[in-house]
Amino acid sequence: MWIKEPNFPLGVSHHDTLNFVFKHENIYVMDNHLAASWCWMDSIDLEKVHNLFHIDRHYDLLHFPNTVKTQIIEAGVQLHKLSLDEYIALRQPMKGSQDAALFRWDNYIGNLNLVYPELFGIKYFATHNDGTVPEGFIDREYEIKDLSTNVEYWMSQIENKWILNLDIDYFFATSEDGKYQMLTDEYIIELCKNINEARKHIAVITICLSPECCGGWDISIEKAKLICEHLGFELPL
Repeated sequence: MWIKEPNFPLGVSHHDTLNFVFKHENIYVMDNHLAASWCWMDSIDLEKVHNLFHIDRHYDLLHFPNTVKTQIIEAGVQLHKLSLDEYIALRQPMKGSQDAALFRWDNYIGNLNLVYPELFGIKYFATHNDGTVPEGFIDREYEIKDLSTNVEYWMSQIENKWILNLDIDYFFATSEDGKYQMLTDEYIIELCKNINEARKHIAVITICLSPECCGGWDISIEKAKLICEHLGFELPL
């Protein structure tokens, strides 16, 4: 079902614009990763510890401690009770300029961790080492060559349910001519098979298209449909 239905033609996504969110069972698909933390809050018990497995070209670990403190914690905002529209509307005041979105594609993990510091247990990452990492936040990082066939095994070794957070831009890289698919469809399908084997360990899956990081809407939608097909449902885009 659509949580946020897209308008066509699809517009820019980039760092703070959300075009859509689609939900199938415990899987959420979105164009912008800024919505991932809202989706987690929508589907899990925040009183329980959840492990995090983040598969993404980028770390997405920026955070705004002062703004989160003033605009959420001290303001008494119950973040987990906000609608998606209310969550998107949260702002970060900016000196001498127009305010900006509080939750963006690069800070949603860190901001959520500030509000719910007991939520994340073990934190596994598979990235292209793009971005900055708060000291001590990541417990283990995995290489591309090991990822596609080991997710179920790694998850099965740790107590507590997992949040699996996948950005399609993990399969892409950048050249002078733009973005290109670095990892094959066969790799993507193998990873999906392993995720399916791990489903009993997973509380929620979030999948992001990040079209600007993959060479545009057509290619990111194509890969999203491939992933959704092999996770057992059709993405209606």
